[in-house]
Amino acid sequence: MPDPITLRIGIIEDDRFTKTMLEKLVSKQPDFILAGSWSTGEDALPELAQLSPDVVIVDLELPGISGEDCLRALSAMLPATALVVLTVHNEAERVFSALRAGANGYLVKGAPPAEIIAGLRAARSGGSPLSPDVATMVIKAFRKGPAMPSKPAIPLPSLTPRERQILDRLAKGLVPKEAASELNISYETLRDYLKQIYRKLQVRTRTEAVLRYLDADRR
Repeated sequence: MPDPITLRIGIIEDDRFTKTMLEKLVSKQPDFILAGSWSTGEDALPELAQLSPDVVIVDLELPGISGEDCLRALSAMLPATALVVLTVHNEAERVFSALRAGANGYLVKGAPPAEIIAGLRAARSGGSPLSPDVATMVIKAFRKGPAMPSKPAIPLPSLTPRERQILDRLAKGLVPKEAASELNISYETLRDYLKQIYRKLQVRTRTEAVLRYLDADRR
């Protein structure tokens, strides 16, 4: 039986208690390695550029460089690294702003340890982990349409009818396997379509793709 893939985890968190808790949580996982932890973006960014971890946990409320600015910098600097927000904020504007800044996932502090660990693994596998209350808010915002915080409408690149069908279903809250089943295609085929969609929309995650799709002028 092959050994599990080892994930290297970085942490940017200024609260000492939370930072220590995350360090211990990561260190206890047999398939995780703590690549490093920092209290500020100023300290973290230069070292993360050299370490290139698989996943970075980012708090939004940081002294100096904000968590959102860290997300933008890390997204540009380490495109293969998954970025997971862990914060006390669950307001719609903060969530969507962080996702647009490059976050792959958004977890709220106070989440059970098992949820955090599962979220880190999911993010590294291409998923978009969201705390349950955040996921509910995101789905409601998608359905309300105009109530969702948005940027000015921008035209979409040329998407095929199938690619639009996939995005429509993801925007309704279906996960990829459910979307594949509804469209009567295999999960592997849908993943291939998603790669094409990411390339066309110039995004890295499913959540970013859906946001980009909903922001655009689709008439």
